[in-house]
Amino acid sequence: MQALRRALAAVAAAALIMSPAAYAEAGKPVPEIVADSAMVVDMKSGTVLYDKHMHKKKYPASTTKVMTALLTIENLDMDDRVTVDAEASFTEGSRIYLLEGEVLTVRELFYALLLPSANDAAVALAKEISGSTEAFAELMNSRARELGALDTNFVNPHGLTDENHLTSAYDLALIATEAMRHEAFREAVSTYSYTIPATNMQETRYLYNSNRLLYDETHEVVYEGASRDIKYEDATGIKTGYTSLAGSCLVAGAERDGTELVAVMMQSTSGALYLDAISLLEYGFSNYRSVLALEEGAGTGEIDVRRGAVGSVGTRADGDGWVSLPADASESELVVSAELEPFLTAPVREGDKAGEIRILRGDGLLKTIDIVADGDVGEGGPLSYIGITDAAAGIMLRTALIALAALAAIAAAYIALRRRQLRRRRSRRAERAARMEERAKADSESRRRL
Repeated sequence: MQALRRALAAVAAAALIMSPAAYAEAGKPVPEIVADSAMVVDMKSGTVLYDKHMHKKKYPASTTKVMTALLTIENLDMDDRVTVDAEASFTEGSRIYLLEGEVLTVRELFYALLLPSANDAAVALAKEISGSTEAFAELMNSRARELGALDTNFVNPHGLTDENHLTSAYDLALIATEAMRHEAFREAVSTYSYTIPATNMQETRYLYNSNRLLYDETHEVVYEGASRDIKYEDATGIKTGYTSLAGSCLVAGAERDGTELVAVMMQSTSGALYLDAISLLEYGFSNYRSVLALEEGAGTGEIDVRRGAVGSVGTRADGDGWVSLPADASESELVVSAELEPFLTAPVREGDKAGEIRILRGDGLLKTIDIVADGDVGEGGPLSYIGITDAAAGIMLRTALIALAALAAIAAAYIALRRRQLRRRRSRRAERAARMEERAKADSESRRRL
């Protein structure tokens, strides 16, 4: 059931991502960036604000670890303890030099995975979850499909180059958006440093985040003709990546004035990566803002139910109404319309689709949200087929029974009254007969005396 809910949520989330063509009126010029593939998405609305080859399949390098982190959150407890095996300890590339037999918590491996991008931590977590990196890759791909990430094929948990290990900027944005729903992920990717205390085999380790948007006030980039620090004040972190074939990659999150963006750059260069990120994030924040047009769960009236135990059921919005507007647009330009189906037929289950909400700006459709039933309605009795609900049928039955009882009481009272009347008549007749007999006896006695 949990997997089904995930799948349905993923389909709905993926369906929200809209073409940037709907926002051609944006005022700030579209930046020129070095990355071969890139995109910017509004995390709340799911709207793509910038797209450069966002579905082009690329080597993701260590941005792969966003999925590994998501599956760690979903499958392990942070306080669980993991014993490192030989495979994890001999993993190549960036690592924290885990030793076979060393014991760490999931949380410690999680921070090692996301801050210094430790490949050995990725393998240790993958094997703890699935037993092998091959089985974990299958889990990664299954979860990617649930999220709508259809350009993706993972073969390992860390992102070391493999010709079959591919994803796209679009898919990384979907995965990162889902990961950012978890506070544990948000906290880790926004953390600059983390300390792993001494283990059973090694001394204390000090970890540092490789995402320079979080901290680098030493190096500068030239943005719109002026030098500025690489550190980006609105940054919320996420993940870097690099291999010689993948180039420099970055999934960058940032939040400003209630608008939260994710920018993805794939196959950039080390010199251009952070300028690309700053340019794309500034483009997004300068031109767009997130607006809540309708709250999730907002009531949308009642809908008739045919053949049901009751005649109607309440309905609600099955999702939030976050949309992206040009920065200078007014919320008053939004039109929210709800259209219910003519009726539902019992049995009705909570969550059954009952209509659709459309959020528009002018003639442009920004978002659709399903309207769903807000409760269950079972099938009604035989009278429900002619539109009489069980409650009404119950009232009718009770009324009929009361009427029958009243008639029976009236009939019983009438019968009792008639019986009393008959008894009285018989008594009067007997009395008359007795008087007549007495009179006759008296007359006979008088005649005898004469």
